[in-house]
Amino acid sequence: MNSKITNETLKKYARMGAKAFMTNPGYVLSCKDEKKKEDFIYNVILMRLYISRKTDIFYFDEEGRGLLVLRKAGMDYPTGEVLKVPNILGLLKNMSYVSKLLSVTGAYSSKGLYDEEKTYIVSPVFVDVNHQGKGVGTKLLKKAIEDMAQKGYKVGLDTMEPSNVPYYEKLGFKLIDTQYNEKEDAYSWYMICE
Repeated sequence: MNSKITNETLKKYARMGAKAFMTNPGYVLSCKDEKKKEDFIYNVILMRLYISRKTDIFYFDEEGRGLLVLRKAGMDYPTGEVLKVPNILGLLKNMSYVSKLLSVTGAYSSKGLYDEEKTYIVSPVFVDVNHQGKGVGTKLLKKAIEDMAQKGYKVGLDTMEPSNVPYYEKLGFKLIDTQYNEKEDAYSWYMICE
């Protein structure tokens, strides 16, 4: 199903995600250079979408304003897949930031938090900056939660943005864990919608 998503479509959404994630704590901690941050985020998201296209579930806003991706809890992507992505040069160009991102986010672990047989994880969800606050992300999340519930699955997520926690709670998510990365002075909140 996702194999029909074109590379151009993935690039469009990676550009959208890069702009949307400019203030995301994981990316902010990983790249302090404002001039390079958007290119770095774009290449990370594009790599993620290229790899996700083979295995994950994509939800697109019908007007092209947002994207939500669900992946099976506990699923690791094969490291070799990274070497096959068309934007490998963009990743290599940003390798110091990619390494920092892995250091920042790698300090957290969702192992054991989710029932891997019955849970899909939101990874990522973002909305075009010109359409944020208009219900686009909410609609994508509600659709994903509804679809997964009909199939007997829960939906989990994590966020490093504290202001997102009450928003997700309004959508039915419950906080199941909070982890602190002392080295980066940053938190990650893990949530589940049953």
